[in-house]
Amino acid sequence: MFFLSFPQAWHLVGTWSEQLPSESNLIGMGQTELMMTLHSIFVPLFIVISYYLFNRLTKNKSKKVKG
Repeated sequence: MFFLSFPQAWHLVGTWSEQLPSESNLIGMGQTELMMTLHSIFVPLFIVISYYLFNRLTKNKSKKVKG
């Protein structure tokens, strides 16, 4: 029943609402760290999807040539 308490816990002094970083950056990473994290997730994903689509297209073209 923590979330039904009166007064609400998120308005109490010393809770997370009082301790936001100075930049109001809620994830706790700077610009460089955020971009490195996003690139390490999305660049390999993009490479894998591109490789899959390239293989699928080349197989379709080779079937058309043989058929």
